Amino acid sequence: PTNVYCYNNDILPGWFGKKEEKRRLIKVQCYSMKDTANFYMRPIEGLTVLVDMDFNQVVEISDRGKDIPIPKAADTDYRFSALKNAHHKIKPINPISIEQPKGPSFTVQNGHQVKWANWEFHLKPDPRAGVIISRAMFRDPGTGELRNVMYKGMVSELFVPYMDPTEAWYFKTYMDAGEYGFGLQAMPLDPLNDCPRNAHYMDAIFPAADGRPYVRSNMICVFESYAG
Repeated sequence: PTNVYCYNNDILPGWFGKKEEKRRLIKVQCYSMKDTANFYMRPIEGLTVLVDMDFNQVVEISDRGKDIPIPKAADTDYRFSALKNAHHKIKPINPISIEQPKGPSFTVQNGHQVKWANWEFHLKPDPRAGVIISRAMFRDPGTGELRNVMYKGMVSELFVPYMDPTEAWYFKTYMDAGEYGFGLQAMPLDPLNDCPRNAHYMDAIFPAADGRPYVRSNMICVFESYAG
């Protein structure tokens, strides 16, 4: 059917027995796309297809979820455009506004060099790590000299082993940064919703699978947060 989406989401790192050694195997699972843009919320639970990539052959089909209903599509679209009118039954609250009449205290030079108070650092988007902070330095109030604090800082990996022994779940071990990329999953930040006034936005320029560059708009925002 046209409203069913099946794919391999590359979550098979690990050793699962000698019968799978030296074989390029993937597991394909299916989701219902009917009435929602968020098909992840409508899994066809228990249906797993084992495929041999070298021979382009279906090795095994496991269907152990015949009695498990597909979750409903209602309220599964989490995009801002879909949510902004979703809570009309909640009594609205008065807005809170934090103002900076003289503008922000930080500056951004050459697109990525951030200076704030006695701090200086380079900030850039990255397909795998998401955000990389490098050459973080602090200007000593006593000597006026810049002290190196951190050469490079980023999220190295986020490992999520589900550890469910059932047939449709035991192989799921997500390596979020290395296999999916925090930067590649980033969504454009919405002004005044994700970031306050006076925020500075940075776009990302990433290479596509064919090597062509493309722009991911408003991936990073820089702003000052009131600390009381």
